[in-house]
Amino acid sequence: MPKYDEANNVKIEAGQICDPENFPPPNELVCVEVQKIFDQVALRDCVVRTVTLIPGSGVINPMFTFEGADSFDIVEVRVVSKTDSLVKPGFKKLKLFVKIRYNIYYSDSINHLTQVDEAAFNLTINEIYCPSCLTQIGVIRYPEDQNNTIDPDGLLIKIEALAEAFNDSVNPASGLLSLDIGVFFVVKCACNVQLLIPSYGYCPVPPEQTVNSSTQNCHTFNDRKKTPFPTQFFPEQKFNPLDKFKKDYERDDD
Repeated sequence: MPKYDEANNVKIEAGQICDPENFPPPNELVCVEVQKIFDQVALRDCVVRTVTLIPGSGVINPMFTFEGADSFDIVEVRVVSKTDSLVKPGFKKLKLFVKIRYNIYYSDSINHLTQVDEAAFNLTINEIYCPSCLTQIGVIRYPEDQNNTIDPDGLLIKIEALAEAFNDSVNPASGLLSLDIGVFFVVKCACNVQLLIPSYGYCPVPPEQTVNSSTQNCHTFNDRKKTPFPTQFFPEQKFNPLDKFKKDYERDDD
């Protein structure tokens, strides 16, 4: 269940804070390992693709019509070059290669078909703050998400994209399709770091949803009075004895 701070009449749970001034001080300071975004750059790019559409099996005289493009997906990210700034420590100039795969939907007058195509983008980031993450060296890394690429010095370059196809034209007889692929990119430079952050403790266990009792089995287990929903979803918090020692010491001085 959500936590309540009775003194401030505030329910503490995940979500947007409307009145932050009403919240009490945090319960603890915690050290967490997170992927910190040091800097990010937004840019756009557009390429023109020319694709020859393929008719369905057995169609002799197709008449092609373009129906749209969708299912855009980043399938490759590669750091082509990385140049350190001579005047701003930690800043770099990046050249990136990004490949986006998508589906083309069309008709040959008989069949509704799908054809896969790819668009390649060469991006230049003139200036982005990307400090070296030397602590990453020697760490065992599991396969990264396909939208990321890790540099030898531990930098994690993340790519986010929103793509759209437009300005399309197709030759109905030959199936020669021309279209523009425009993409909005956000390039992020990140490192895995440890941060000390204030915390209100573990996230509360959410309320249990209502279940139709007529379809329940295991009556004892499903009886919420006999078997309440457990709250032990998290380990016990480490206790800092110095806090108690400090309070006892201050009490003795009084």
